[in-house]
Amino acid sequence: MSSVFDVAHYIIQIGKKDVDDEEYDLTPMKLQKLVYYCQGFHLALYDKPLFPESIEAWKHGPVCPPLYHALKPLGAKPVFEIDAKDDSLTEAEKQLIADVYWKYGQFAAWKLSDMTHKETPWATAQTNGAISRESMNTFFDERFFVDPKDIPPLIPEERVEIGKAFEELEVSGEFSLLELR
Repeated sequence: MSSVFDVAHYIIQIGKKDVDDEEYDLTPMKLQKLVYYCQGFHLALYDKPLFPESIEAWKHGPVCPPLYHALKPLGAKPVFEIDAKDDSLTEAEKQLIADVYWKYGQFAAWKLSDMTHKETPWATAQTNGAISRESMNTFFDERFFVDPKDIPPLIPEERVEIGKAFEELEVSGEFSLLELR
């Protein structure tokens, strides 16, 4: 299993490729929130943690204490490197981390902090207490919803076949297209 440092290292690598040094804003606070989101979505997808370290509910949002103490000397300066290697991450884990980065990395650290304050795992944990993996799993699992119309078939023939299948189900009374609207 990877460590929180492996996950943080991979996030940093993605972040450094994403923008130039002048726009790079991956501060310790922002990195904390991104590893939290990675852990949450990994729990929801795989029912197991991405890394073993716990995450706690601190004043400014979720924090992984070992990562906090390692980055504390930086203050609010951007994190350009961390002592870890991401080679223990699987390709699926790297993809999940990249997806989280592209979704949440666009936000400033304070915005991410505000977002986490409105989310159940942080809001229901005791101050400076551990955020339970069960609460994270439940919360992030509810974030996965794919609307079938957002996944169009690749070719027109498939669309026709699916349309006919829905029509047959509607005629038989097993399904109503009106319920989807």
